[in-house]
Amino acid sequence: MGGKVAHPTRWVLCLLVLAAGLVHSLTAEGASQATRQNPLAAVTGLRCRFTLSTSVLWKDGKPDVRITPTDSQVTISEIDTQDGTAEVSGPQERRFATAVLSDGTLYFVETRRGAVDVTTVFATESMPGKLKAVRAEHAYVFLIVPPFVPDPTVAQIYGECEATGGSR
Repeated sequence: MGGKVAHPTRWVLCLLVLAAGLVHSLTAEGASQATRQNPLAAVTGLRCRFTLSTSVLWKDGKPDVRITPTDSQVTISEIDTQDGTAEVSGPQERRFATAVLSDGTLYFVETRRGAVDVTTVFATESMPGKLKAVRAEHAYVFLIVPPFVPDPTVAQIYGECEATGGSR
């Protein structure tokens, strides 16, 4: 038989090249999925409605959690994730906020004297066109002259947001 048989080293080399190509392909695909664009990055406005609230009152030094229905609306506008800024309008007033884009979430942090409010919008829908959202409100102003509230005010409200503005 006059046919030549390839040297075993060539077969091993071919298999290694194929395996390296497959690993590179899978790694590139995994990397592109791991760094996929957050869909909230292009949002410039949100209209949020929160319908369930938990609040805490301290009784004898222990937290007592209450769950109640609520109807609270917050509008977030002028969202600029590059600069990390936004404007939040709620029942009390309009405030500037820090906007933080993270993996699958967009956070808005507002501060005022003795308080911090954080609104988190998730890149998952509760229903088509509505994004899951949570708003936490923490406040405490230490006053020594009545009338004063001796305990912090803590609440978390749950609802959803609808994008009102798209790409910049």
